[in-house]
Amino acid sequence: MDKRTFIGGGLALIGLASLLYGCDPNKKGEQKAEGGEKPADTKTEQTAKLAAPAGGGKYRIITNGISPFWDAMGKGVDAVKTETGLDADWQAPSKSEHNLQVALIKDAAAQQVAGIAVSPIEAEALSSVIDETMKAGIPVITFDSDAPKSKRLAYLGTNNYDAGKMAGEAAVKLFPKGGKLVAFVGNMGAQNARDRFQGFEDAVKGKNIEFLQTPFEDNKDKQRAISNVNDAITKYGDKVNGFVGLYSYNGPAIVTAVKQANIRSKVKIICFDGEPATLQNIGEGAVDVMIVQKPFEFGRLSIKLLSEIKKANGDIAKAIEALKPELDKLGMKVKDSVIIDTGVTIVTPENAKAFLEDLKKKGQTST
Repeated sequence: MDKRTFIGGGLALIGLASLLYGCDPNKKGEQKAEGGEKPADTKTEQTAKLAAPAGGGKYRIITNGISPFWDAMGKGVDAVKTETGLDADWQAPSKSEHNLQVALIKDAAAQQVAGIAVSPIEAEALSSVIDETMKAGIPVITFDSDAPKSKRLAYLGTNNYDAGKMAGEAAVKLFPKGGKLVAFVGNMGAQNARDRFQGFEDAVKGKNIEFLQTPFEDNKDKQRAISNVNDAITKYGDKVNGFVGLYSYNGPAIVTAVKQANIRSKVKIICFDGEPATLQNIGEGAVDVMIVQKPFEFGRLSIKLLSEIKKANGDIAKAIEALKPELDKLGMKVKDSVIIDTGVTIVTPENAKAFLEDLKKKGQTST
């Protein structure tokens, strides 16, 4: 069984990396689509670039950091290897830093892997790197968090705007008389963070619910995540009556700080994802709403999609069509031809017991 690899600075790169990235990345910006539009290249042009994909048989997943959230994804990678015999692994930057993630992608390109799935830390900053990797003939998809301005072939994961909207709708029920909230996140430069926050804000408009400031950012530093909650408690005191954790570890950080301040009776807690501590917290009633994604399928389906892309010589339409029967079985939808929405589950103390029992049956300790 492949073990995940955590790689920090000073990563040695072999010759191909310099060949791939010798161009001026600033020139790439001229080819990017503006706003939320699709990449400038047509699917035909993308397919042509991948007519003879580089790489051998190994597929690589690159996450945006280290977290128990990714453990379930790793199990998905192991599962698809067992199911199909495909060669695959996953890596994580030792810190959630853009340059470290870039180094991992360049290293994978230098190894001429058969395909890469990446969860971008900085969506716009990573676009030129994705584009150069695609130009070299290595298929790239995004998962968990998108880079919509890049030429990535597809995005597989949560529709984060919709997930944020569902969280906001849950907040409307939690705060019938209105709420003053504070949100916490790793990095608002990530597309998933922006989409979740925007969806939440849109859902609570006109409901007398507002955020007291822009989200506190912690750059995926768990101690800083806790200190951010403490800072919010000190700063706003009785003005705040709700906390929102946009990243997986933010939920446990919020619960820790709230318990220490002994203010649980005064605040509601909404968080994303089910790290082990969050699963325990929801079971104990220490969390009010949990928006759960499907990281197991992020890992399993990303590898399967990359494999189908290789079989189809880069034709993303054919690759997704080949995967569609399985997506249909899982209740997942394909939107705008290249977006695979894996969906979410809302967990509350009322349905937590059944959810946790089902998770245990699947052998998962996080989600």
